[in-house]
Amino acid sequence: MINTQLHNQLIEQEIQRKVYEAQKRVQEAKMQVLKERLRQALYIVGFLFIVLILLIILYRIFPNKIINCLEKSNNINTAIKSFKEIKQENLNHKKSSTKPFNGVEYVKENNYVYKLVYKNGVLIQEIKLAPTIIESIEQKHEKIPQFSTIKKDKDAQ
Repeated sequence: MINTQLHNQLIEQEIQRKVYEAQKRVQEAKMQVLKERLRQALYIVGFLFIVLILLIILYRIFPNKIINCLEKSNNINTAIKSFKEIKQENLNHKKSSTKPFNGVEYVKENNYVYKLVYKNGVLIQEIKLAPTIIESIEQKHEKIPQFSTIKKDKDAQ
């Protein structure tokens, strides 16, 4: 009887020792992971520090050139904007100098397709069709061109 109690106590002590060793190994693994993360963070901070020092050195060597480059980029941006404005004005001028529109236009507004008939640029007739082109073709027997563009309402977008 005494022998089995002693044996059980030895087994429990052995289990506790193994649990302690396992906890110690887990703690060491956690420390290794933390050390690796700290090392990576230090590499990143060091790299950023070196880049900052290089930028400061470049600024001290070429202070005027950097400022001039920034001013030139601003000048380029303003030149591009003015070019776009001139181009837009030319397009508006071309549109205004063209002859008035005669014909049929299909427009989608408020979830419906409308057939708009123009004569000399003036809207003569507006016909409300179905919600989709396919339904409009089926119900009203409209011959909507296959490649016609449907102008969508700005509110719907």
